[in-house]
Parts: sequence; C-alpha cells; structure tokens
Amino acid sequence: MIAVRPPEYFPGLAFFALMDAADRFVLADTFQYSRQSFQNRARLRTPQGRQWVSIPLVGRQHGRPVREVVIEQRRDWLGKHARAFSYNYRSTPFFEYYEPYFEPIFSRTWTRLSDLTCATVALLHRLLGLTTTLVRASALPGAPDTLPAVLAAVGEDALLAPESAAAHDAPLAPALRVMRYETPAYRQNFGGFVPGLSAVDVLFNYGPEARSIIRQGVRGIAAGAVAVSEAGDGKS
Repeated sequence: MIAVRPPEYFPGLAFFALMDAADRFVLADTFQYSRQSFQNRARLRTPQGRQWVSIPLVGRQHGRPVREVVIEQRRDWLGKHARAFSYNYRSTPFFEYYEPYFEPIFSRTWTRLSDLTCATVALLHRLLGLTTTLVRASALPGAPDTLPAVLAAVGEDALLAPESAAAHDAPLAPALRVMRYETPAYRQNFGGFVPGLSAVDVLFNYGPEARSIIRQGVRGIAAGAVAVSEAGDGKS
C-alpha cells in the first residue's frame, strides 16, 4: 500500500503515522505548492504555547510545482529557526542527543523548497526508526504530477490517505483506504498539552519511544467509500 503526500517542513505526527502504515511513501514534490499549508512552515512548542517557523519564499509561488518553488535568501531565517529549536527544546530529555543530526539542515544554503522539506522528512523518517520506502515523485519515471499518474508510475492501486484528503482522493484512486488520526496527549516540555506540533516535539521528549507515541493516535483505517461517507455524515 502506498501513500502520496506533498513534502512538509518538519511534518506533524499524523504525517508520520501515515508513512508508518504505508509500504511506500511518495513525496509529491511535483504537485502544486499551496499557501497557508505546512509545506513551508512548522509549529514548535514554546512556554507560551506554540510558535510558527516559516521558510520565506520568493513571491508569487502559489500553484507552481513544489520542486520549482524558490526560497528567499535575503535574511538569516535558518539561523532563526535553529535558535528556536534550541531555545524551546534544549531542556528536553533527548535534545542534546539528537541536536547533531539537525545541524546539517541548519548549516547549509537551500534554494529550492522541496530539497529542504524532503531533507527534513528524510531526517525524521530516519530518527523515528521508520522503515517505509521513501521516493520523490520527481524521481519516478516521467515525474508524474497528478495522483493517478503517480499510482500508474509505481504500478500501485492501493492508496492510503489521511482523512482530510479522503473526499479529494476517492475519485482518483481505485482502491482507497483512509486513516483516521487524532493526536494523542503526551508529555511535553512545558505545562499543559498543545496539539498540532511538528513530530520533533515527540522526538525530543521521548527519543526512541517517539514512534510508539505517534502510533497511539491512529483511530482506524477504513475502506475509502466507508470513510468518505462517514466524513460526509459528520460521524468522524
């Protein structure tokens, strides 16, 4: 079973739960970039709640293929992001252990959004101990830029999709299965619990146990028609 999603910047728990449940995961860097998404931003835990860290982009990028989206170079945003990671997570149990793995991300110059986001996905895939095969859509034959074309390129009919994409993907995938996910409450570095964060939050707090925490949020995987019907009826 395959999952196909655009790459995101240090994605959240649901993204990696989907990856964990799939046999192969296609990072759809040929799909269109969408503003106000997680494709160029992530959320970190702070003493006050949560903080966005965003990759600055050259203007008028909406609708371009993700792999063609250009990063703005006129400010030290990577240094700002590195400091946000350090400030908010340096007192977590596993930050010191994992920090060296993040240094290559924050110490080089990135010009294309997809190169950076795919690198953050690959890094967390590795540190979370996932074994799902990762491939970029741009590396597939013909660089397919639609969901049906990706499925044809990999010779796969069975698609695993998040609940949020069920209605969109159902007409495009012959054999759709949908994952329902709810972020589990877990111990965070500061008081209270804030959902919707990057998976780095679980990693820095739980280390080798992070994958098991992420898996706790899976509420079921259903056949596409059933899942789409339930979502439309407001039952999910």
